Amino acid sequence: MNPNNFTTKKRWVATDGWRGYEEPIYYVAGANDTGTWSDSPCPTPVALAELSAVRSVLRKAKIRSKQIITRSSNVFCVHRYLLVTPADFDRAKELVNEYYEKARYETRLLYVNS
Repeated sequence: MNPNNFTTKKRWVATDGWRGYEEPIYYVAGANDTGTWSDSPCPTPVALAELSAVRSVLRKAKIRSKQIITRSSNVFCVHRYLLVTPADFDRAKELVNEYYEKARYETRLLYVNS
């Protein structure tokens, strides 16, 4: 594996005996997305905007990122993740966690890999 290439390798995160979700190993931020319905608790535009803000932080540091979508055990919800390369993972996590410490009360759906 070349550490400068993206990898979508995932691990299973069990939420109980029957349910769970796949989580990318090299994700630095994520947001749940339940679509654009008027009663959606995790609206797509909010998820995209919050991930876009994180992407800007990474871009300023010249760290490439890639967004992927994975399924959840809730048929109405998907997980959006921002991935970085293994070579950039530690530095990207550090930057994203610094950003999140400042923005955590201004975000609604964003979570980070701490």
